[in-house]
Amino acid sequence: MTAARLRAGVLKLQRTPPFLIVQKVLRQIPFRPVDIGKLCFLRLDGVPRIPRSRLRGPGVVRRALEQDVPGLVALRDQTDIFLQRFAAGDHCVVAEVNERIVAYEWFCEREMHYEGAWGYRIDIPEGFVYAYDAYIDPAYRNAGIWLRFKAYLGELMAASDKRGVLTFVDYGNWASLGTHVRFGFKAGASVLAMKVLGWMITLNLDSL
Repeated sequence: MTAARLRAGVLKLQRTPPFLIVQKVLRQIPFRPVDIGKLCFLRLDGVPRIPRSRLRGPGVVRRALEQDVPGLVALRDQTDIFLQRFAAGDHCVVAEVNERIVAYEWFCEREMHYEGAWGYRIDIPEGFVYAYDAYIDPAYRNAGIWLRFKAYLGELMAASDKRGVLTFVDYGNWASLGTHVRFGFKAGASVLAMKVLGWMITLNLDSL
């Protein structure tokens, strides 16, 4: 490693929040016996309305069906999770390019949702939709698919008389956080989640 690269690495480390450093170190331990995360909740009061002039890029957006699970699994290998979400009645939207699924996002209209990675119970406000687990193939990011999903969500909410959106972003995902804030989402509660040998501990940081 050259001296220049070493200095760049040190500077990057100095700019990294301590929480993310600890998280990265813990995730290097085999079998990950201890893990931590921070869930930064965001809410949008209102129905997303995207002018057609802003809808760009490739892809056809449509509602996913259970038979689309193989296409979803091609993006992320979590067959059982996808099947459980369909069985629970959650709504999945996908973007297709050349008949291949390149992106998806899930929406929950029930009163509560358990965040799978942490097992955290999320109470969904009345009249709100919970938007979660959005994934876009890296080759198609920044190509307008995220806005197409929000336009789809707006139509879904208008049809079901919903008035707001709840979601969360992992602490450290600055790109996603910035995109949501620019779109009009406002910061809400933050939750610290910790997993120790399979045991879950969660703490609402706004209650301290």
